[in-house]
Amino acid sequence: MLVYDYVMTPAPGGVQRETVRSTGLEATVDLLNQIYPNRLRLVGRTRDNGSLALSTADHGGVGADRCRMEMRFDALTDPWRDLNAIWLVKGRLRLGDRTGEHTLTAGDSFLYSVKDVMRFHPQPLELVVVRVGRADVERVASRHFGAVPPDLWPVASRPVSRAMNTHWQVLSGYVRKTLAAAPSVAEHPLIAGQLLEYVASSMLAVFPNATMQLSRVPSPGAVGTATLRRAVAYVDANADQPVTVEDIATAAGTSARALQYGFRRHLECTPREYLRQVRLERAHRELQEAGPDATVAAIALRWGFTSTGWFTRHYRAAYGCSPGETLRR
Repeated sequence: MLVYDYVMTPAPGGVQRETVRSTGLEATVDLLNQIYPNRLRLVGRTRDNGSLALSTADHGGVGADRCRMEMRFDALTDPWRDLNAIWLVKGRLRLGDRTGEHTLTAGDSFLYSVKDVMRFHPQPLELVVVRVGRADVERVASRHFGAVPPDLWPVASRPVSRAMNTHWQVLSGYVRKTLAAAPSVAEHPLIAGQLLEYVASSMLAVFPNATMQLSRVPSPGAVGTATLRRAVAYVDANADQPVTVEDIATAAGTSARALQYGFRRHLECTPREYLRQVRLERAHRELQEAGPDATVAAIALRWGFTSTGWFTRHYRAAYGCSPGETLRR
């Protein structure tokens, strides 16, 4: 039996959410094949009826799923089209690929290979999956390292260290909570792009990939002061819009890597850090001019700051008082 609790399709631009339940092994496999593009096929003799509760959320190129499974079975999956990293919250999970068998216990994180057929041996478990397009991660890699190595994600893998495993747990929880909330701050146009950048950059730092073996990163080339002025002018004029580093580089007439290098050399910050500084200044100005019904949280969100605590800390460092104090004045 296959039971759908609800399927919600929001207005264009919103988070796409779906929550489903299944009971019985065949219904569970059928459900997973409907939700995910890779095909899952039962193999072996281990087959245990049970239940599955699955909730998914997608927006702006990032997806996050929470799965609770009460059954055991063995299956094969096709290679994944995009990058899927799991955080096993409870239970035990065995995964296999051409490199061997990987046993995960509660607290472990793991990145699926985009090339291998995976052997999947679940037991009663709870996990969170964060999904992002391979092309988006390669775009971020290209910005930082130049040409992307042809085999960026050679094998499925665990995080490079225990600290990075903890970082991925925190990231997974944040992304899932952000996308699952209704309404979600991820629907704000200034937030969606930041969330994608956060996930893509973290994947490159957490899970082994070919950029970690680069012995030499080619020089991005020099950026002149005229180019830098064009970049700064573009940021100043478009700080209220969803701006990417690639957008700034195109407006300035240079590459994203060269722009990063030029900003660090001449302004001692990255283009994104400069963009945040401009947005912080605009939020400061709006707080000064706000009416009696304005709130710090609403103004912070309008300028792309999802965390009131982060906003308050950096605001105080820049202006010597809290945003609430500015608003009350």
